[in-house]
Amino acid sequence: MTKDLKHYLALIAFLSIGLAFFLVFNYNRQIQTGISLVMAAGYVVWGIVHHTIKKELHPKIILEYVLVAIVASVVVIFLLMRT
Repeated sequence: MTKDLKHYLALIAFLSIGLAFFLVFNYNRQIQTGISLVMAAGYVVWGIVHHTIKKELHPKIILEYVLVAIVASVVVIFLLMRT
């Protein structure tokens, strides 16, 4: 994991910035929905790039990242709709 530290730090930075924007725009649910979708898409792109660099990219890995992003987005959007 230490040799991939830069990759993980980039992911943490991206998601942290996304979370900061999500909190800044707490007054607008539509913007928060967009931010969560951009974060999910960025997560998928990061996963594909990360595994491509490591030469470990397989369809199952892509599917895993896409499904995690979809589930997270659905949960966030559902919670936004409830409030």
